[in-house]
Amino acid sequence: MSQPCFCPGELLLPGEPISVEQWACPSAGALSRESWQELEARGENAPGAMRLLVPDALLQRVETGQRLAAAKAAMERAEETLTRAVNGVVYLERTLPDGRVRRGLVGLVDLEQYDFAEGSRTPVRAPEALAARQVLPRLDRWEDAALQSSHILLAADKSEAELFAPLADIQKEEPLYEGNLSYGGGSVKGWAVEDTARLNALAALFDAEKAPEGAVLLAPVSGGEDLAAARAFWMLAKEELSEAEREGHPARFCLAEVCSIQSPGLRLAPAHRLVMGVQGLPLLAAFRTWCAGQGVRLEDEPAPESLRPLCFVYGTWQRQVWPTGGRWPLAAGLLEAFLQDYLQANPACFTDRMADEAELRELAADGNTGILLSETNEDLFRGLCGGGFLPLGLFAPLEARQQRYELECRRIR
Repeated sequence: MSQPCFCPGELLLPGEPISVEQWACPSAGALSRESWQELEARGENAPGAMRLLVPDALLQRVETGQRLAAAKAAMERAEETLTRAVNGVVYLERTLPDGRVRRGLVGLVDLEQYDFAEGSRTPVRAPEALAARQVLPRLDRWEDAALQSSHILLAADKSEAELFAPLADIQKEEPLYEGNLSYGGGSVKGWAVEDTARLNALAALFDAEKAPEGAVLLAPVSGGEDLAAARAFWMLAKEELSEAEREGHPARFCLAEVCSIQSPGLRLAPAHRLVMGVQGLPLLAAFRTWCAGQGVRLEDEPAPESLRPLCFVYGTWQRQVWPTGGRWPLAAGLLEAFLQDYLQANPACFTDRMADEAELRELAADGNTGILLSETNEDLFRGLCGGGFLPLGLFAPLEARQQRYELECRRIR
């Protein structure tokens, strides 16, 4: 029997006296140490879900072991608070601070259908290579933990109309929760999806054997390291289980939210490149020479087969070029390959990534050259389907208040 890569499960929520604002917590992966401490300083007024978490910014510190122990102890006590359960998925509408709305589904990723190894072609796909140092510190969150909450946000290669078609008119029903989010995160409204007809229709979208036009392809746009840690933990845990035990074991699944890559509430911004130690014209000349050797033409105007433009910036000078031809599905991948070769041949130069175009332009002078990328949401899956991993750091991280808030939980033992 086929298994969808994203499926329903038992999702836990606090009882009705506790509001969304009192419970939901900003992404454990997004906030700085200072921002997290600012929230902690609120004491009893801090979001309740914070007690179950150790944020990324406080991993691998002297006190990390104590924080993990305290979080896992808080999970044991959370049974008194998490008194509502949804046996299915949660459909939500998240209104971001700027007013944009992102629709999503909260459910479980089947980790047997996700792999972050190079060359993987699984239905849930890692967009970029992950180093052991990004994954290993997060494994401790799973060991002996009673609960999982999640800030993992996955994008689906379907429109909102396709993704949420089985949920027509659900907004007319009584919501499961509704309220503002702490830390200026906007607001959220969610509905329980538990009836068999809707769940079966949703499952078919994520099942390669049942989807009429191909199953949904998923990729993390936030929380990818935590998804990889969940997969690594499952690969360790499954070795001690029989085939029958593996089928429904809680460690095989990971809580996450899925949204459409076309959602107006999801804007992926490219991380531009700053190349330090070289002026603009010499760098562009070196790029032209390198591209010619790779069978790539740099056009001054876009052609039908051109990739996204690259804009070289140095002081008040700038030059935009459109790469055409070659084996790279994304201009950013072509640029990354060039920079690897260029930096190896010019060890006095080095690069940095930054999302802020104004900051890049300010620094692109006096021996530093900026290169503005133009990749957008639609390039996420075009790059994944055409060339495996995306260029390292192609997209800048979502701003903290735009990331998924930790709200729903699930039992994992």
